Parts: sequence; structure tokens; C-alpha cells
Amino acid sequence: MPKACSAINCPNRDTRENRAKGLSFHSFPKAHELRKKWMLAVNRIEPGSRKLWIPGSGACICSEHFNQEEFEVYGGQKRLKAGVIPSVFSFKVSQELTDGQHPSKSLKAMRIHCPAVSVSETASWADASPVQSKVVELIQVEHQYSLNEPMDGRMKSFGSSGPKLGSDRGKDAAQRRLSYYQQELWNMLGSLREKHLLQEEAEHMLKSQFSDLQLSLQCEETQCESYPTVTRNFAVSLHLFSAKAYEFMKKTFQLPETATLHTWLSNSDCKPGFSEQAFIALAERSQPAQQTCKKCALLIGTMPLEKRIYYDPSTRSLQGLVDFGAGSYDADEVLAAGEALLFVAVGFQHQWIVPLGYFLLATPRGDIQAQLLRHCILKLHDVGVQVISVTSDATAPNIDTARRLGVVVDGLTVKSTFFHPATPTLEIAYYFDPSHLLSLIHNFLQTNGSLQVSSKAVCWDYLLHLGALQETGLLQAACQTGGVRMQDQRVWVNGTTQVFSEGTVQALDFAARLGLPQFQGHEATTQFIGLLSNVFDICNSWSIFGKGSKAPLSSASVDILGNLCNEYENLLRKLHTASGELVELSKHRWGFLGFLVNLRSLQWLVQAHLLAEENPIPYLFSCWWSLDALEWCRGALRKVCGTKNIATAGNFKDAYKLVLNKAVSGLGLDPPNLLDISLCRRASLQLQASWPLGQGQIWQLQWGSGFSQKMNEVSVAPAFLAELEEDTVTYISCAILRKLLPLLSCAKCRAALLRPCRGVPTDCALMFVESKGRKYLPAKSVQRVVCRAKQTVGLPSLFLRNSWHHGHLAQELAILAEVSEEPDLFPSLVDHLFESNTLVSNHYVTLLQALVRTFLELWFKLVQGPQCMPVAQEYHSINSLPDEIGLKDVMKELQKITESQKMLQMDMTTMRNEMITIRKELSEEFIEMKREMQDLQKDI
Repeated sequence: MPKACSAINCPNRDTRENRAKGLSFHSFPKAHELRKKWMLAVNRIEPGSRKLWIPGSGACICSEHFNQEEFEVYGGQKRLKAGVIPSVFSFKVSQELTDGQHPSKSLKAMRIHCPAVSVSETASWADASPVQSKVVELIQVEHQYSLNEPMDGRMKSFGSSGPKLGSDRGKDAAQRRLSYYQQELWNMLGSLREKHLLQEEAEHMLKSQFSDLQLSLQCEETQCESYPTVTRNFAVSLHLFSAKAYEFMKKTFQLPETATLHTWLSNSDCKPGFSEQAFIALAERSQPAQQTCKKCALLIGTMPLEKRIYYDPSTRSLQGLVDFGAGSYDADEVLAAGEALLFVAVGFQHQWIVPLGYFLLATPRGDIQAQLLRHCILKLHDVGVQVISVTSDATAPNIDTARRLGVVVDGLTVKSTFFHPATPTLEIAYYFDPSHLLSLIHNFLQTNGSLQVSSKAVCWDYLLHLGALQETGLLQAACQTGGVRMQDQRVWVNGTTQVFSEGTVQALDFAARLGLPQFQGHEATTQFIGLLSNVFDICNSWSIFGKGSKAPLSSASVDILGNLCNEYENLLRKLHTASGELVELSKHRWGFLGFLVNLRSLQWLVQAHLLAEENPIPYLFSCWWSLDALEWCRGALRKVCGTKNIATAGNFKDAYKLVLNKAVSGLGLDPPNLLDISLCRRASLQLQASWPLGQGQIWQLQWGSGFSQKMNEVSVAPAFLAELEEDTVTYISCAILRKLLPLLSCAKCRAALLRPCRGVPTDCALMFVESKGRKYLPAKSVQRVVCRAKQTVGLPSLFLRNSWHHGHLAQELAILAEVSEEPDLFPSLVDHLFESNTLVSNHYVTLLQALVRTFLELWFKLVQGPQCMPVAQEYHSINSLPDEIGLKDVMKELQKITESQKMLQMDMTTMRNEMITIRKELSEEFIEMKREMQDLQKDI
């Protein structure tokens, strides 16, 4: 059977007669791009599916559809020039065909209704033979489908003439179409990679997962109302990999608008993606009547997962697969998920925490994180919540994320904000976690040993010398200078003091004033540490009662922030590595540049929100932009998972569901205490973390069984009296502090438990502790607590010694009720009390509970034998107690104690709230007075 021209309305066939007339027939090129251009030029559709016509292996185009100048003669034969595309066509259809009628059978009718298919005037319909007329009739029926005709016309005309479903012709067309679509998709992905719009890893993932994907072309003019799951997953993945690649491919294939992807990234069953439950709760609390959730900071971080793909019988699906929220990647060539990317929203002013969603990634990537952040910001904008800042740590993927969002860091030239994706008039500040930045600087300084600032050395050895101090050497030098009495003092270095803190600066200055040679020339080091301490404090302010750089951001701190920013920038201009390279240009620069980005962001926040003309905010706590809230969520997830090892993807999902429900139900209530979380995150930045084991501690030995065995060798009361001749309470206090001190992570709390010598600076890491013999004297507040506990412990223990747990709890409540009556306990912690958010769980209460529990743990070990008698038998003796006192009476007394404890906590909470209210009112009055003074000055 001769080949027929594939052009619409063209009757030419590859016969001898046509060849004799000079017609030539040219097959479709094999090159994909050129073949696609020929297909689009032919402008033909499949009659049954109304999809773009895909040419078969024998498809061809006759020479009448090319211009004469597009041919060349080679070897005596006429052929097409390279890259030529057919351009001479006639797509008009007869009126009979558009009305759904069959074409006319006569040549005359065909001449009337079917115009010439070529611009050549040599081909005349009158010269057609009867055989050619029949051929023309068949070709009219076969080639009448043009992409430019109306869709209704196609449906009426060709509803019955196309290839039927299941026929060989339909199967062949569908197979050709699928092959072409796949080839077109792969070629476009390769082209995007060559244009650097798509990374090679992303291209490999897409080709591995979507090898059988079928996408409709834009030129087919069909509208997809519902996309299949695989198409949704492909569209979401491509947009996350590259928004430019998505827009480029959208010109060829039918892909949804970007706004549709927000919906596909959301899930309501705590699967990977954005959690609809969280956004619904925020939408309810961001209404005009409730202003608590109008602004927030967005935190982003990862949590490691076990890299393992396994089958879960409960869900009948594979777990541990990469999932971007629209579907999992189950291809064998795609790696298992190793990280859970977590999004958390934190109240900008009202201090609430809500997890917004998570995504399962093989490894963190900047392009994916940047796109997910944009989607999250847009979703929050849709529910009425404005994102003020974005916080992450300063790892390589997050730095890439900041760059892709629009943050610019070129040396010391910094632009720390980027435009809101929904409203370009708004900006969002980028913020790096201060604790992580300090860790980077700590590691860099510890590894290199020294830095140079204007030819002066910043040495790490000074910090090591603090831990290596010997008592005798230091005291001899102190005795020579006349600063300290040698016989009653012992040195102690508070190892929980942060390396970059004012306590370390004071310790270095104090040691240098004592004349110790290893601390001479420390000035550059102390200035460097002091400046970093101020920068960190202003980036991590906690307390409303803080002073200086630790104070919350307010209109009064504008000058302080500006001066600190200029001072820190001048330091970076002079800071060099030991090899002479500028730190701002070195590979370890981001620990230093990250703080510069934070300072610029704080300056923008002050101008945009504290000094705003409409509804200015009185003050802000910068700690709520750190990753401490995200760490609280991660800690809650680990706790729910119930394992210290890395959780699996299935366990993470179950834990996330519980944490999300708890956070949403508690939205607007008291937030968790993040101060202890911050201290635990900075445990590696303590002085003792850089020292050999045992240095900088009062007691080298940890609490163990040796002490109990020594005390149990003789009867209880003589043991105390023999060991401590003067004061039993001092001995018990020393035993308690020996166990309690290593467990405390707060430097202020540790220092409050000891009795320092006069003349030592407040909060100094280096202290001289009074001693008596070999026992270091605890603070008087500790002795008062122990004395109260010693008096209270006798009565309940006699009746509840057979039930250790209930007896321990009852004793604790009773002692706390007695201790609450003691005035002026731990006076050095007066300002430290309010650094916590909730008074009931602040460090003051925590410290009292730790003292009482440690005391009871020691006490119950001593009285657990049936013949043991408490030491405090002078207060309560078994013979002096009446027999009629029973367990019910004791429980009633304990109930009263519990109620009194609750009342005490309520009173303390009320007092704190009243103090905060008074402070706010004073701040508002001060701001109003300041404005009145400014107006008065203007009038003058």
C-alpha cells in the first residue's frame, strides 16, 4: 500500500504518477526536537482520544508543504535542507464536514467544499482520475482533524470515525503517544539540567520514580479537572526542585497553577506534609476578635531518622520512603528517608508553639527547603497569620536556603531580609540560631588555638588554664598579693559557666590580678569573649528584668543595638586566622557572619515593629526566634517515641500526631519553659566541656556507695556526730551538694549553693569557697533548707516507711510546705527567678525541689532498716507518740499539706502576673512620657 501524506486535507500518495509529477515524500525526522516541530506544524489530532497525533514509523510529508528554497540538490537528487520545517498547509474544512455529514462522493463536490491543499497552482482537481477521486475521499475522512477547529465540531464530526478503544489502530496510537510523551518529558528534564535549572540528583529522582508518567500537552487544549496521584506527586516534586523548571515545563505540559500545589502539600491525617489541623486552629485564633496569633516566627530544622524501608502491616504500606507531602517515592533507585524536616510556628509576641508539618527527605537540600518555606508562608498568609522571621541553624543546606530566599551575604555587606511571596511590600527577616553560631565559633577557636585581632592574639589556652588551676599555686599567689586568706579558702572554678560569657571574662581578669603568669596578656581574649557575650545576649534575651545587652528589645535599646552592631562589624574587619587570612573570607566564616545577619535582622525588627507608627510593640524577647522551641518539639517527639536511638519513620509519625494534638489543644495557654532547653543545648559551650575530667570541680569523686557504706559501719547518730563534730547540718549539706552539683547545668544555681568569699566578682566563674577542714561550706540557704527538712522528716517516715514511694512524696510535700516559710532564701537568685516563663517551674522552685529530693534519697537510705532510728530523735521519738495515731490521720495531714502547697503556688503565680502587669504599665507610661517630652521639645 503506498504511503500517504500525513498533512491535513492532502490527497497526495507516494505513487509513480506523483513521483513523475515531481512530488517527493519525506519521512519524519528521528531527532526528537525536530520531530516535535514537524508534529506541531502538521497540527493534527487523534480522532478517538482528541490527543496530539503521534506519527508512526511510516508517516511522511510530501514536498508540496515545503517552499522551493528549502530544497537542495545533492548527487542528482532533491532533498530537504537540514532543520527545515513544513510550513505550507491548508487547515480549512468543508461546511458539510463541520455539520457532521459525510463528504461528497463526486469530484465536483470535493472541488467546491475542499480547497486546494497547496499553494501550487499546477495541481488541479480537474485533472484527478476516478481512482484519485476515491483516494481524495478517503484522505478527507482520515486527515480532517485540525487542532485549530472548535472542540464541539470535533466531537460531532469525528465521534464515530476515530479508532475504537481496543482496536489495533487505537492501541498503536496509544503506544506511540506514550512513547512520545515519555521521550518528550525526559528530553525536557535533560534540557533543564543543561540549563542549570535542575540538579542532576533531582533529574535522577524524577526519572526513576515517574518512568511511566503520562502528561497532557498544552497544545491539546484539554482541561484536567482532576489530576491522578502520580501527576500530583510529579508536579509537587518538580516545583520543589525548581520553580523555574516548573514554569518552563508548564509551557509544554498541562500542569496546575502554583496555588493548587498548596492544597496538595497539606494532609489531615498527620502524614508527611503540612498539617491542616494546625492551620485550622491558627485560623480560628487569628480572627479580628482574637489577636493572639496574628504574627509568628517560623522555625525550620531536621530530626534524624533510621534509614530503613520496611513494610507496616497496620497500614499495609511501605514506611521509610522519601515523601514531599503529595506521595512517597517507592522507586528502588531512590534512597530511604534519613531526615524529617520539621516546621514550627512560634508566637511573635504571645509565646505559643505549634508544629505545622514535616517532610521526609533523604538529605536536607536548600532548594527544597526554600520552596517549602514559601509554601508555608503562603498558607499562613491565607489563614491570616503574618510571618515576621524565619530561623534555622547555620548548616550548609540552610545557608543555601537563605540565599535562595533572597538573603545576601557578600563579605560584610549583608541584606538580612527577603520579600514576602504573597505581598512584595512586606519583608521577612532571616535569623540564624545563636547557640549554633556560638558552637561554630567555639569549635573553630578550639581547633585553631588562636586568632589575631590587630596583631593581638586571642588564645584558647587561657580557657584551659582556668580548668587546670591548682589550689596551692593559686592560693600562694593570692597570699603574696594579700588578696585572700590562705587558711580558710579553697578555689573553685564554676565549670557550667559559658565560655563566651561575662563570668569567664571576670574570671580571667581576677586571675590576672592575682599575679598568675599564665594569665598575663589576656586583654585581647577577654575583649573578644566579652563582645561575643554581648552579641549572644542581645540575640537571646529572656528576662524582662534583664539589664544591658540581656534586656528585651525596646525603643530604649535602639542605640545599644546600633553601637553593638558597629563594634562587632569593626571586629570582623580586623579578625584574622593564625595564617593571616581574613575570617570573613575563610571557610569557617559563617559562625561570625551569622551573628552579623542576626544583628541586622534585629535592627530591622526594631524599626518595623517597635518604632512603628501604628500599634508599636513595647518590647520583644529575641529568645523566641531561636531554635529552642523547635528543640522542645524534638524532645517531645523523642519522649513519645520512647527510645534513645534514632526513631523510624512510622514511630515518628505516631509521635508527631500526639505532639500536634497536645500543641493545638494548648494553643494560647502557658508556653513551656525554654530556659533549661537553651542551657542543655549549650552544654558543649561550658567551660568544663573543654577540660579534662575532674578539673574545675570541688569534689573529684562522684557520689557512690562508698559514702553510704562508711556511714552504715556504725549506728546512725554517732556516725554523723563523729564525722562532723560541730554541725550535723553542715555534714548533710555537703553530702547533698556532692551529689547535686554535677547534675546542675545552670551556673547561677550552682554558685548559689556555695558560700563564696568576699571580693570575688558576682557571677564570676572563678570563686573562693570557705572551707572547714576538708569540707566546703555550703551556702547558708542550703543549711536552712536542710535544717527544716531534718526537723520535718521524722514523723511521716515512721508511719510510711513500709511504702517508700508514697512516703517519699509525702515527705517532699511536707518539707516544701515548711521551707516556703523561710524568708530570703538564695538572695543571689532574685533576678534569676523571672528568667523562666512560669514561676511555678522556675529555677528557684526547681532548686528547692532538687535539694529536698536529694536529702530524702539520702535519708531513706539511712532509715530503711527496721531498727534504724532517725538522727532527729530529739524532735520526734517513737515512745513519745500516742498509739491512737493511725495512717488515716497522717494522710489527712498530708492532704492539708498538699492543699497548702497548691495555694502557695497559686499565690506565687498571682504575684508574678501582677508584677508583669505592673511592669507593662510602667513601660507603657514611660513610652507615653517619652513621646510627650518629644512633642514638647518639638513645640519648644
